[in-house]
Amino acid sequence: MKFCTKCGNKVIEGTLFCTSCGNDLREDSTTKSEYEVNLDTTNPEINYDIDSINTESISNDDMDSVTSEPYENPTENLKLSKRNNLLMALFVILIVLVITTIKIGNSLSDPSKLVTRFENDVATNNASDLSKILYSNDSRLKIDSKNISPLVSYFKSNPTYLNEVMQNLKNDSIGPKDISSLNIKSDHTLTLANAGKSFLFFPKYKINIKPSFINIKTTVKDVSFSIDNTVIGKSDTDNSTKQFGPYIPGTYAILANYKNKYITLSKPYSVDLVEANGTADLSVFEDINYLNITSDQPTAEIFVNGKDTKVTINDATHFGPINSSAKIYATAKIDGKTLKSNEFLTTSDDKDVSLSFEDASNAINDIRSQLDTLLYNYASSLPISINNNDPSYIDDYVAYGSSLYNDQQSYIPKASASGVQETYNNSSIIKYNINDDNKSGTITSSESYIISINGTDTSKSFSYIYGFKYDDSKGYQLTSISKSK
Repeated sequence: MKFCTKCGNKVIEGTLFCTSCGNDLREDSTTKSEYEVNLDTTNPEINYDIDSINTESISNDDMDSVTSEPYENPTENLKLSKRNNLLMALFVILIVLVITTIKIGNSLSDPSKLVTRFENDVATNNASDLSKILYSNDSRLKIDSKNISPLVSYFKSNPTYLNEVMQNLKNDSIGPKDISSLNIKSDHTLTLANAGKSFLFFPKYKINIKPSFINIKTTVKDVSFSIDNTVIGKSDTDNSTKQFGPYIPGTYAILANYKNKYITLSKPYSVDLVEANGTADLSVFEDINYLNITSDQPTAEIFVNGKDTKVTINDATHFGPINSSAKIYATAKIDGKTLKSNEFLTTSDDKDVSLSFEDASNAINDIRSQLDTLLYNYASSLPISINNNDPSYIDDYVAYGSSLYNDQQSYIPKASASGVQETYNNSSIIKYNINDDNKSGTITSSESYIISINGTDTSKSFSYIYGFKYDDSKGYQLTSISKSK
């Protein structure tokens, strides 16, 4: 039996190294055990007669102890040693990998690096990457490179606000353990947020956006609203408020449109959702109102901004809605003449509107009076012009160069030369039509004269249709004449 000279452990014959301590057994190859020395017949100093050894002196117990010693296979022990070394190496590699993974994971999930990435994306206008690190608790808020453009534009036009956001995010990154609750308790528009796990174990941080909403108040139903030429909705009832959103914070242009049979309106409104910090309130078309319209001519038709609404005063107790600065008037036929009421310019405070025809009636009556005078002056002066063969007597009442002027310039000399004498009896207007400008129109006359021919007097009546116009220096003058049917 062989033993290790270093640790004393029993070793198998032929083994080169001790399986316990790794001692090199080749250095002890010349050393033999006591039993081997006693059996060494080659040693000249020891001369034993092997045959003289009394094998009977060895007891059965000794033989059992010798023969029962188990046989150890050196090849199997060597394989076992290699396997242990391999397992040890794999364990070390695993430890290194774990440590490396932890370091990399902690580095990648470092919130301060996310803040730096956000700052660089804003500076370089990298909307694509910026959309990847932004996040919202509201799943309805769509975040992509296009939708975040209002926020990026706001940063560009408000550098002071961007500096404030960056400082807040840097402060958030100092205490990552508290980040999971920041987006709940913070009133900041952007905060760091824990958005899940990376590599199953490490926290995944993103920048949370607080969603923004717009409450739009209107006074009337069916006002539509649009952003970037896209309709987002409309008001459902009169005097209602409706919420739209969520939106990425930024500045938005809300276009309000309204149309009915009386008015067409379109007006842009600017909304700052960053300053609103959550919800912005917007009132549109506050100057639109329903009106109660009355008049001294109940059957008159109402006009808005020069357009006939086909609505009479009788049906205008809840007229509209109409916006402020709208021009309202009415027209009515009075004695065959279409009259126009006073014109009313609405304001946002108006509820009741009264349209009067008094001024129009007075104006028509005044024109009628002037036309009555014109016809009298002309009809009474015409016989004098004929009797004296002098057209100048009617020059003030006939427009110079008009067809009537030319006709009378030739008629008066002929009538005077025939020896006819005329005397004015009476005249009146039986019908008139005054144009809307009140400066022109026609009158239908009834005239009576006494005509003397060779001493014989005859009363004759005539009916003519005269055209007239207004001259700034001479007033109304006749322009044409034709026989009335």
